[in-house]
Amino acid sequence: MIENEFKIMLTKEQYERIFREFSWDEEISQTNHYFDTENLSLSEWRITVRVREIEGEFFLQMKLPTDREFARVELEQKLDGLPENIWGPALSAFSGVDGLPSVKRLGRLFTKRLVKRFSGAEIDLDMSEYFDKRDYEAEIEFTDENEARRLLEMIRGMIGESAANEVCKGKIHRFLDEFRAQKPFT
Repeated sequence: MIENEFKIMLTKEQYERIFREFSWDEEISQTNHYFDTENLSLSEWRITVRVREIEGEFFLQMKLPTDREFARVELEQKLDGLPENIWGPALSAFSGVDGLPSVKRLGRLFTKRLVKRFSGAEIDLDMSEYFDKRDYEAEIEFTDENEARRLLEMIRGMIGESAANEVCKGKIHRFLDEFRAQKPFT
């Protein structure tokens, strides 16, 4: 599956403003357990490996780069539990990318997500917690880029920003920045 999305980092006040604006279709609590090598080589290759935990179920997910700015290939398979390590050849078999290294669990990022669906796009309003940090973002996931851009402009209007940055760092990069600052490998 190809994932297309715009992202906007929010302040707590902007998050609350958007929260009050909609009647939300769904609320999801999920935990992403991130994996990488000791030297974070997968991140350098723009490959994300995570196990997403939702209501006691675990899903191995990989995100791989594409040649489109706002898109990534996303793969998923159900797991029986949460591993501490994932063997490189298993990742290669799952993704079709030869020669991937074995990875270990780095930590977790918890997200409370509110979802508002539109035709061709949805707004995901996220509050995430990792290490001792909390942040807020709006993601617009889409199959219809015109609808997504309309929603992006609507959100910009709500938060009072005419040039919000829809190419902000994703959760994995914010997590890794904090990981490097707080818990570097020894």
